[in-house]
Amino acid sequence: MRRVVLAGACATGMVLGGAAAAQMMLAPLPPERPFDLDLQIKPGAPPIIVVPAAPIEASVASGPAPTLAQPDDDEGPEWPQRTPGQTAEEPAFDPDEKPDRPGISTDPGTSIACLPPLLKSILGKISDKYGAVKVTSTWRPPWRARRGSYHKRCEAMDFRVPGVRPRTVLEWARALPEVGGHKLYWNGLIHIDTGPRRPW
Repeated sequence: MRRVVLAGACATGMVLGGAAAAQMMLAPLPPERPFDLDLQIKPGAPPIIVVPAAPIEASVASGPAPTLAQPDDDEGPEWPQRTPGQTAEEPAFDPDEKPDRPGISTDPGTSIACLPPLLKSILGKISDKYGAVKVTSTWRPPWRARRGSYHKRCEAMDFRVPGVRPRTVLEWARALPEVGGHKLYWNGLIHIDTGPRRPW
């Protein structure tokens, strides 16, 4: 008797499962190519002209292309090592630049709210020493940060001190025992993070 009831329950479940499966619908397949390729160009819009790439022989004949050092894990792709003719010893800076205001300021779209207390403390000491500091980058989304970057966790900051030689600021800042990773970029920005103490 018990076996019959179980078998009946299983049979009933299979029938309900089959009915539910019969009501399911398949999702449509995605388009074979990006849908934006199907957009029609508005009448009167200028035609899109694709310029063919120069032959490899022509570019080789014009001379060797300048090579840039490979960026490290925290350096974004938009920051090459240096501009043509610029030496590594002297990053770009404007000695006549005046700060927007005294203390700590940020570029538009940059916030220091996510920085850990250690980095905020370093910023405060730099501001006390030089009068002003401008933070240009803290947190970066994963698609904009390099692999292993401390910017992805908001544990790194890039900044500059208006009107002060960047190498002078870095020499003073890296003497602080709480400073971890540090670097001076070609454009005068200084990078400090909470990682192990290291230059690169």
